[in-house]
Amino acid sequence: MAFVRWRGRCAQLLATVYDHGTSRQVLLANLGGALSISQSLQDAIAQRWPTLTIHWSVINEALALGPPGTPAPAPAQRTWLDVAYLLRQWADTHAHAPQERRDLFAAATLLTAWHAQKQSEQEHQHDI
Repeated sequence: MAFVRWRGRCAQLLATVYDHGTSRQVLLANLGGALSISQSLQDAIAQRWPTLTIHWSVINEALALGPPGTPAPAPAQRTWLDVAYLLRQWADTHAHAPQERRDLFAAATLLTAWHAQKQSEQEHQHDI
């Protein structure tokens, strides 16, 4: 099972793997301050680690919530993140025309940017 670990404001995607009865953590990707994981990175990780179970919606939610101590997102921000996730899924699975894919990804990127801006404003107010 994969999970997000925060190092300050930077995230890492890790998984616990078992070899001959012993467990160890494996670094799947350094994510920096990303608020979500792109489909291309998801595909690359799945190709590199085909036996791992990764619940991408859970991972993206953990990233969207930010590091521990970050103020919780407002209800509107949660909605933006949920819709952005769905838009990315739709772009990858249901968009047939290249323009549809670009439009869906652009909308998801906009919602994620709104969330990041609002989160930054909340953190700044929290620090004051």
